[in-house]
Amino acid sequence: MDYWCYGLSADDILECVTHPPTPGLPTNRPAPVVKKGQRIPNTETYTLSSLYPDTLYYFWLSARSQRGEGATTPPIPVRTKQYVPGAPPRNVTVEATSPTTINVSWLPPPVERSNGAIVYYKVFFVEVGRSDSEATVTTLNSTSIVLDELKRWTEYKIWVLAGTSVGDGPRSYPYTVRTHEDVF
Repeated sequence: MDYWCYGLSADDILECVTHPPTPGLPTNRPAPVVKKGQRIPNTETYTLSSLYPDTLYYFWLSARSQRGEGATTPPIPVRTKQYVPGAPPRNVTVEATSPTTINVSWLPPPVERSNGAIVYYKVFFVEVGRSDSEATVTTLNSTSIVLDELKRWTEYKIWVLAGTSVGDGPRSYPYTVRTHEDVF
């Protein structure tokens, strides 16, 4: 019997019934709350919900009749789709290094909250007193940047976010730093 499983969204899978993962088979998150041998309605499709994004699950299927349960299929690996990060970058540091430059660095969001591969970061900066909507945005794929050509002796508000192929995650706490004075 051929049976196909495929991801519908980041937290749903269609046409699969699951047992908790078998020891020795890799998974990066705990199993959803689905009981081994759980009976489902007599149907050709079944949707599991409340699954973790970007997580590998193993599914086994078997038929049940009045005579008992039949043999199970081999494990069917299915990965749920990615989703936006569930946490901002960590350990953001901002440091003015001259009258016109600020160094910004950070660590990626925790792996368990990444919800997929982090493919970019966005750094936002704006002069204190201006609206966040006026912020300059720089997109990059590294975890540090030197902001340059800034105004001398000026306070800037800076924040960072991470993104997957699905979109932007939450932004970090905004940090305020003042560029250095000019020495005459």
